[in-house]
Amino acid sequence: MGVVELVAPYPAIYIPEIDTLAISDLHLGYEGVMAEEAGLMIPKTQFKKEMQALREIEKRVKARRIVLNGDIKHEFSSTSYHESREVSDMLEHLQQEYEEVIIVKGNHDNFIARITSRYRVKLVEEFLDGRYYFVHGHEIPEGFALKGEVVVIGHEHPAIALYDDVGAKEKIPCILYGDMLDGRKIIVLPAFSILAQGSEVNMIPREELLSPILRQYVDVDSLNVMSVGPDVGCISFPKLGLLRGVH
Repeated sequence: MGVVELVAPYPAIYIPEIDTLAISDLHLGYEGVMAEEAGLMIPKTQFKKEMQALREIEKRVKARRIVLNGDIKHEFSSTSYHESREVSDMLEHLQQEYEEVIIVKGNHDNFIARITSRYRVKLVEEFLDGRYYFVHGHEIPEGFALKGEVVVIGHEHPAIALYDDVGAKEKIPCILYGDMLDGRKIIVLPAFSILAQGSEVNMIPREELLSPILRQYVDVDSLNVMSVGPDVGCISFPKLGLLRGVH
Protein backbone atom coordinates (compact mmCIF):
# COMPACT_ATOMS: atom_id res chain seq x y z
CA MET A 1 0.00 0.00 0.00
CA GLY A 2 2.89 2.33 0.64
CA VAL A 3 3.00 4.57 3.69
CA VAL A 4 -0.35 5.94 4.82
CA GLU A 5 -0.27 7.68 8.18
CA LEU A 6 -3.20 8.01 10.55
CA VAL A 7 -3.07 11.50 12.05
CA ALA A 8 -3.76 10.16 15.54
CA PRO A 9 -6.07 10.50 17.32
CA TYR A 10 -8.12 12.24 14.63
CA PRO A 11 -10.17 10.71 11.77
CA ALA A 12 -7.70 11.81 9.10
CA ILE A 13 -4.96 10.21 7.04
CA TYR A 14 -1.83 11.65 5.48
CA ILE A 15 -0.24 10.12 2.37
CA PRO A 16 3.36 11.34 2.08
CA GLU A 17 3.79 9.91 -1.44
CA ILE A 18 1.34 12.49 -2.81
CA ASP A 19 1.63 15.00 0.09
CA THR A 20 -2.11 14.77 0.72
CA LEU A 21 -4.29 14.93 3.82
CA ALA A 22 -7.71 13.28 3.54
CA ILE A 23 -10.87 13.47 5.63
CA SER A 24 -14.45 12.49 4.88
CA ASP A 25 -18.07 13.04 5.89
CA LEU A 26 -18.04 16.41 7.63
CA HIS A 27 -21.86 16.75 7.42
CA LEU A 28 -21.80 20.47 8.10
CA GLY A 29 -25.20 21.90 8.99
CA TYR A 30 -26.32 18.68 10.68
CA GLU A 31 -27.90 20.40 13.70
CA GLY A 32 -30.05 22.67 11.55
CA VAL A 33 -31.38 19.76 9.49
CA MET A 34 -32.26 17.80 12.63
CA ALA A 35 -34.14 20.80 14.00
CA GLU A 36 -36.13 21.28 10.79
CA GLU A 37 -36.85 17.64 9.96
CA ALA A 38 -37.13 15.94 13.34
CA GLY A 39 -37.69 18.81 15.74
CA LEU A 40 -34.48 17.93 17.60
CA MET A 41 -32.79 20.97 19.04
CA ILE A 42 -29.10 20.10 19.11
CA PRO A 43 -26.63 22.74 20.27
CA LYS A 44 -24.65 24.00 17.28
CA THR A 45 -21.21 22.85 18.36
CA GLN A 46 -20.17 20.52 15.53
CA PHE A 47 -18.57 23.14 13.28
CA LYS A 48 -16.52 24.59 16.14
CA LYS A 49 -15.26 21.14 17.14
CA GLU A 50 -14.47 20.15 13.56
CA MET A 51 -12.45 23.32 13.09
CA GLN A 52 -10.59 22.67 16.36
CA ALA A 53 -9.77 19.15 15.21
CA LEU A 54 -8.64 20.39 11.81
CA ARG A 55 -6.30 22.93 13.37
CA GLU A 56 -4.80 20.24 15.60
CA ILE A 57 -4.27 18.04 12.54
CA GLU A 58 -2.59 20.94 10.73
CA LYS A 59 -0.16 21.35 13.63
CA ARG A 60 0.90 17.73 13.16
CA VAL A 61 0.95 17.56 9.37
CA LYS A 62 1.94 20.22 6.85
CA ALA A 63 0.38 18.94 3.62
CA ARG A 64 0.30 20.62 0.23
CA ARG A 65 -3.15 19.27 -0.57
CA ILE A 66 -6.30 18.28 1.27
CA VAL A 67 -9.01 15.98 -0.09
CA LEU A 68 -12.50 16.19 1.41
CA ASN A 69 -13.83 12.81 0.37
CA GLY A 70 -17.55 13.54 0.20
CA ASP A 71 -20.55 14.65 2.26
CA ILE A 72 -19.19 18.05 3.17
CA LYS A 73 -22.74 19.25 3.85
CA HIS A 74 -25.66 17.36 5.37
CA GLU A 75 -28.84 18.59 3.68
CA PHE A 76 -29.77 16.55 0.58
CA SER A 77 -32.24 18.79 -1.18
CA SER A 78 -30.96 22.32 -0.72
CA THR A 79 -28.45 24.43 1.17
CA SER A 80 -29.66 26.29 4.25
CA TYR A 81 -28.21 29.60 5.39
CA HIS A 82 -26.35 28.09 8.35
CA GLU A 83 -25.06 25.20 6.27
CA SER A 84 -23.86 27.58 3.59
CA ARG A 85 -22.16 29.74 6.21
CA GLU A 86 -20.33 26.77 7.76
CA VAL A 87 -19.20 25.39 4.40
CA SER A 88 -18.02 28.85 3.34
CA ASP A 89 -16.07 29.39 6.56
CA MET A 90 -14.48 25.96 6.20
CA LEU A 91 -13.43 26.60 2.60
CA GLU A 92 -12.11 30.04 3.53
CA HIS A 93 -9.81 28.38 6.03
CA LEU A 94 -8.74 25.53 3.75
CA GLN A 95 -7.78 27.71 0.79
CA GLN A 96 -5.49 29.67 3.10
CA GLU A 97 -3.85 26.55 4.55
CA TYR A 98 -3.40 24.38 1.44
CA GLU A 99 -2.08 24.90 -2.05
CA GLU A 100 -4.79 22.62 -3.41
CA VAL A 101 -8.25 21.77 -2.04
CA ILE A 102 -10.10 18.87 -3.67
CA ILE A 103 -13.75 18.13 -2.87
CA VAL A 104 -15.01 14.74 -4.01
CA LYS A 105 -18.79 14.95 -4.19
CA GLY A 106 -20.80 12.72 -1.91
CA ASN A 107 -24.49 11.88 -1.99
CA HIS A 108 -25.27 14.76 0.40
CA ASP A 109 -23.42 17.34 -1.70
CA ASN A 110 -26.24 18.41 -4.00
CA PHE A 111 -26.05 22.14 -4.77
CA ILE A 112 -22.63 22.49 -3.13
CA ALA A 113 -21.27 23.97 -6.38
CA ARG A 114 -23.19 27.14 -5.53
CA ILE A 115 -20.76 27.60 -2.66
CA THR A 116 -17.54 26.08 -4.00
CA SER A 117 -17.63 28.22 -7.15
CA ARG A 118 -16.68 31.20 -5.01
CA TYR A 119 -13.48 29.60 -3.74
CA ARG A 120 -10.21 28.22 -5.02
CA VAL A 121 -11.26 24.59 -4.76
CA LYS A 122 -11.80 21.74 -7.22
CA LEU A 123 -15.14 19.95 -7.12
CA VAL A 124 -14.94 16.50 -8.69
CA GLU A 125 -16.83 13.19 -8.80
CA GLU A 126 -13.64 11.21 -8.13
CA PHE A 127 -9.94 11.93 -7.81
CA LEU A 128 -6.94 9.87 -8.91
CA ASP A 129 -3.32 10.73 -8.17
CA GLY A 130 -0.79 8.05 -9.00
CA ARG A 131 -1.72 4.89 -7.13
CA TYR A 132 -4.34 6.56 -4.93
CA TYR A 133 -7.99 6.76 -5.95
CA PHE A 134 -10.47 8.79 -3.90
CA VAL A 135 -14.21 8.27 -4.30
CA HIS A 136 -16.96 8.85 -1.75
CA GLY A 137 -18.34 5.31 -1.87
CA HIS A 138 -22.11 5.76 -2.24
CA GLU A 139 -22.00 4.38 -5.77
CA ILE A 140 -19.64 2.51 -8.06
CA PRO A 141 -18.29 4.87 -10.74
CA GLU A 142 -17.83 3.79 -14.33
CA GLY A 143 -14.48 2.08 -14.78
CA PHE A 144 -14.04 1.68 -11.03
CA ALA A 145 -12.24 -1.65 -11.31
CA LEU A 146 -9.49 -0.11 -13.44
CA LYS A 147 -8.63 2.87 -11.25
CA GLY A 148 -5.88 3.09 -8.66
CA GLU A 149 -4.06 0.59 -6.52
CA VAL A 150 -5.29 2.05 -3.23
CA VAL A 151 -8.97 3.02 -3.01
CA VAL A 152 -9.97 5.55 -0.34
CA ILE A 153 -13.68 5.84 0.47
CA GLY A 154 -15.95 7.37 3.09
CA HIS A 155 -19.75 7.12 3.23
CA GLU A 156 -19.92 4.12 5.56
CA HIS A 157 -19.03 6.01 8.78
CA PRO A 158 -17.50 2.79 10.17
CA ALA A 159 -17.82 2.11 13.88
CA ILE A 160 -17.69 -1.00 16.03
CA ALA A 161 -20.20 -1.80 18.75
CA LEU A 162 -18.82 -3.28 21.95
CA TYR A 163 -20.69 -4.32 25.09
CA ASP A 164 -19.57 -4.30 28.72
CA ASP A 165 -20.36 -6.87 31.40
CA VAL A 166 -23.80 -5.39 32.13
CA GLY A 167 -24.81 -5.13 28.48
CA ALA A 168 -24.22 -1.42 27.95
CA LYS A 169 -23.17 -0.68 24.39
CA GLU A 170 -20.31 1.54 23.31
CA LYS A 171 -20.06 2.66 19.68
CA ILE A 172 -16.47 3.40 18.70
CA PRO A 173 -15.55 5.14 15.41
CA CYS A 174 -12.90 3.26 13.47
CA ILE A 175 -10.90 3.19 10.28
CA LEU A 176 -10.98 0.02 8.16
CA TYR A 177 -8.16 -1.03 5.84
CA GLY A 178 -6.94 -4.07 3.98
CA ASP A 179 -7.27 -6.01 0.74
CA MET A 180 -9.99 -5.91 -1.87
CA LEU A 181 -11.14 -9.00 -3.72
CA ASP A 182 -9.46 -7.77 -6.92
CA GLY A 183 -6.04 -7.36 -5.29
CA ARG A 184 -6.15 -3.64 -4.67
CA LYS A 185 -6.04 -2.07 -1.21
CA ILE A 186 -8.85 -0.13 0.45
CA ILE A 187 -9.08 2.44 3.23
CA VAL A 188 -12.49 3.29 4.69
CA LEU A 189 -12.35 6.65 6.46
CA PRO A 190 -14.43 7.29 9.57
CA ALA A 191 -16.71 10.32 9.61
CA PHE A 192 -15.09 13.61 10.55
CA SER A 193 -18.51 14.66 11.85
CA ILE A 194 -18.99 14.25 15.59
CA LEU A 195 -22.76 13.81 15.17
CA ALA A 196 -23.38 11.60 12.14
CA GLN A 197 -24.04 8.10 13.43
CA GLY A 198 -21.75 5.34 12.27
CA SER A 199 -22.52 1.95 10.76
CA GLU A 200 -21.87 -0.78 13.33
CA VAL A 201 -19.79 -2.77 10.89
CA ASN A 202 -19.23 -5.69 13.25
CA MET A 203 -22.96 -6.14 13.78
CA ILE A 204 -24.61 -5.70 10.39
CA PRO A 205 -24.36 -8.28 7.58
CA ARG A 206 -22.26 -7.51 4.51
CA GLU A 207 -25.31 -7.15 2.25
CA GLU A 208 -26.63 -4.32 4.46
CA LEU A 209 -23.50 -2.18 4.39
CA LEU A 210 -24.11 1.31 3.01
CA SER A 211 -21.36 1.31 0.39
CA PRO A 212 -21.81 -0.88 -2.70
CA ILE A 213 -18.03 -0.90 -3.00
CA LEU A 214 -17.78 -2.75 0.31
CA ARG A 215 -20.65 -5.04 -0.56
CA GLN A 216 -19.30 -6.04 -3.98
CA TYR A 217 -15.53 -5.60 -3.95
CA VAL A 218 -14.45 -6.43 -0.39
CA ASP A 219 -14.58 -9.33 2.05
CA VAL A 220 -15.20 -6.96 4.94
CA ASP A 221 -14.48 -9.61 7.55
CA SER A 222 -10.85 -9.61 6.39
CA LEU A 223 -10.37 -5.89 7.02
CA ASN A 224 -8.18 -4.51 9.77
CA VAL A 225 -9.83 -2.31 12.40
CA MET A 226 -8.41 0.61 14.36
CA SER A 227 -10.41 2.86 16.65
CA VAL A 228 -9.94 6.55 16.08
CA GLY A 229 -11.00 9.71 17.89
CA PRO A 230 -9.85 12.06 20.65
CA ASP A 231 -12.13 10.33 23.16
CA VAL A 232 -11.14 6.72 22.43
CA GLY A 233 -7.64 7.06 21.01
CA CYS A 234 -6.18 4.70 18.42
CA ILE A 235 -6.37 1.03 19.32
CA SER A 236 -5.74 -1.87 16.95
CA PHE A 237 -8.48 -4.51 17.10
CA PRO A 238 -8.63 -8.00 15.57
CA LYS A 239 -9.86 -8.29 12.00
CA LEU A 240 -13.50 -7.37 11.56
CA GLY A 241 -14.69 -10.96 11.18
CA LEU A 242 -13.37 -11.80 14.64
CA LEU A 243 -15.31 -8.88 16.12
CA ARG A 244 -18.66 -10.06 14.80
CA GLY A 245 -21.03 -10.87 17.61
CA VAL A 246 -18.57 -9.80 20.32
CA HIS A 247 -20.64 -8.88 23.40
